[in-house]
Amino acid sequence: MKLLFSSIICYVFFSLNLMAQERVAVLPFRNMDGLLSLTPLCTQLADSVAVELAKTDPQEKFVHVVPSDSVNEVLASLNLDPQNPQYDSDMWKAVALLNIKRVVSGGFNLQGDKLLVNAYIYEVSTKLPDPIYQAKNLFKPKEQIMEIIPKIIKKISPAFVR
Repeated sequence: MKLLFSSIICYVFFSLNLMAQERVAVLPFRNMDGLLSLTPLCTQLADSVAVELAKTDPQEKFVHVVPSDSVNEVLASLNLDPQNPQYDSDMWKAVALLNIKRVVSGGFNLQGDKLLVNAYIYEVSTKLPDPIYQAKNLFKPKEQIMEIIPKIIKKISPAFVR
C-alpha cells in the first residue's frame, strides 16, 4: 500500500511538472537574400539559439526546447525548405506536428558588409509574434555572426521565465 501511494504521488508530481513546462521549437532562420553562400547560417543560427535557450532553464522547470534534430526531421518529412517562398505558411504544418506552444524563428539579410538579424517568438495559437520579446535589427559582420546569439537570448528568454 505504501508503495502504491508513493507511486501515485510521484506520478502526480511528474505530471504537474510536465504541465508546467512549455514546449518550444527553434526553426531554421530564413536567408532573406537567397545567397547560397549564406544558407548554412540558417541552421547554424537556429541550432545555436536552441542550445543557448535550453541553457536558460537547465532543469527544464519552465521550458523544454525541442531538440534541433527532431525539428529538422519534421521539416524534412514535410519537405519544407526555409528558402521556399511558401515556407512561412507551410511551417505551421510542422509546428502542429511538433506539439509546441511557441516557436522561435527569424531571418537575416546582408546589409552592406554586415548581416541584419531578426528573431521572434510566435504564439502557435495565434500565429502572431510576441510584441515584446523580439530581437530586432541586430547587425554583425558575417565572420562574427555567432556573437549575436547572446543578444538574441537576452531579448527573448524573459518570455519563458515565470
